[in-house]
Amino acid sequence: MSAPEPGQTSDTFSSVQWYDRSINWSARLGREIPVLREVFGSPGDGGLLDAGCGTGRQVQALADCGYAVTGADMNEEMLAEARRRIGATCPRAQFICAAYDELCQKTPGGFDGVYCLGNALAASGSEMGVRRAVGQFGRCLSPGGRLFVQVLNFEPMKREVPCVLGPRVSKIDNQEYISLRHFHFSADTVQVTNMTMWYRDGWHQRAHCGSLYPVSLTQMQSWCAEAGVRIDETWSGYDRSAFDPSAATDLIIVGTKT
Repeated sequence: MSAPEPGQTSDTFSSVQWYDRSINWSARLGREIPVLREVFGSPGDGGLLDAGCGTGRQVQALADCGYAVTGADMNEEMLAEARRRIGATCPRAQFICAAYDELCQKTPGGFDGVYCLGNALAASGSEMGVRRAVGQFGRCLSPGGRLFVQVLNFEPMKREVPCVLGPRVSKIDNQEYISLRHFHFSADTVQVTNMTMWYRDGWHQRAHCGSLYPVSLTQMQSWCAEAGVRIDETWSGYDRSAFDPSAATDLIIVGTKT
């Protein structure tokens, strides 16, 4: 079988299934879950809110650790995949369809913790969208509740031309997938293209695009203050190293609702 033309694929996976194939979930959850458990502490009555939960991998992992977790996402296809995979095996996990600016309306609030990972906050797409999202995070938290946000550190990326992150390698059903992300900065928007490649009787590829808002630490400091969230720590990664604005790949913010 020969490779398809650029932008085509002979596989029938949905876009959501391709999202899962572009991420090494074992490695990613291995970084994220121990740190989230440390930040949120022992499971409490208020539970956790995963804002932008995607296919629910973190929801499932934290629910398996004893937390009650609500996963929220505006993509019904992502939520359907999450429900299909988890089914009734994880009663502490639930999913709702909600955009960031609907979180307070569609959830009971009073959460012990809110987290937003994997650059999902930047996918709000605009300065106002991110600002409103952070405001919703604060309103969904109970006093003393913890906020955990991970986005890319966009500032040094703006100086890289071309700006390419990766490769990321995942293996599903004995098939290896290699993914690269290309970022193009224009005014207040970042166009990101994710290219996934695999070899099976020839090379194949799948690409998809999206828009991000390049949120900065200064903005997050201002918007967290507006939301009544005190920033306790800023990290460059899950190793908890202090945030280095000139070199860090990630910006991680850990805060507390006052």
